[in-house]
Formats: sequence, structure tokens, C-alpha cells
Amino acid sequence: MSAVGSLGSRFGRLEGVSLAFALVWSTGLVIAAFRLPVYRSLSVSGHSLSFFSSHTATGGSATLVAVNGWGGVVLAAAPLAAAVVIGCALWRRIGEEGAGAVAWTAIAALICFNILAMLSIGLFVVPATLALLVACTNHGRTR
Repeated sequence: MSAVGSLGSRFGRLEGVSLAFALVWSTGLVIAAFRLPVYRSLSVSGHSLSFFSSHTATGGSATLVAVNGWGGVVLAAAPLAAAVVIGCALWRRIGEEGAGAVAWTAIAALICFNILAMLSIGLFVVPATLALLVACTNHGRTR
């Protein structure tokens, strides 16, 4: 039996697609934290007392990890960690009704994370959270 065949027999179509989407999206968030510039800066230099002196403006940008260090990595990796925990919890509950306490606890923690981080990266975590919620809701239903 191939790995793809065993995945298909363990998860329903909607559940498998939702888990895959959440894992891919969450992995993309971690990569984006290292690669995409999300902070902009502008520095103006020159003599402030003279109206006619020349001023120089210099702009720059930085990534989430460059500005926040390992804290930025932890923030970006939290949805990926939740997706892995939920995927493993659902994998272990094959043949049982419902997603189980571990999966629902991870969903609740991720929803709280979304609310607390809404002004920074929380909005980008919402698609993964919704996908994981769909996977948990559909776990154990007839295929």
C-alpha cells in the first residue's frame, strides 16, 4: 500500500485537503517570516536649523525575523506546530467519532493566538485556523 493510498483511507477528502492546506499555508508563513520585508523605515538626515540645507532621506525594510529575532520565528511557527499536532491527533483517532480533546485544545489555542496576534500576523493565520477547524469538524464522518 502506498503512502498516498493510506492517507486516502485514513482521512476523508475534505479532511485531507484541509490538513494539507493548513500545513502548506503554515509552512509558507515560516518562510515568509524569514524572506518577506514587512517593516519599512525612513531616516532623514541634515541640519535641522537651516531651511536651505540639504537633507538626505534613506529608506529600508526588514523581515519579521530580522526585527523580532527568535520571537518572530516562534510567532510564525505556532500555526505550523498546531497543524502538526492536530494532524497527528487526527491520525491516531482513525475509526473513532470526533477529533478528540488534543485536536480541539490545539484549535482553541490557535484561535486564542489569532485574537492576540490580530494586529501583527494573526490575520495571516486565519486561513490555516479555518482549515484545521474544518478538518476537526469533519473527522470521523462517513466518507
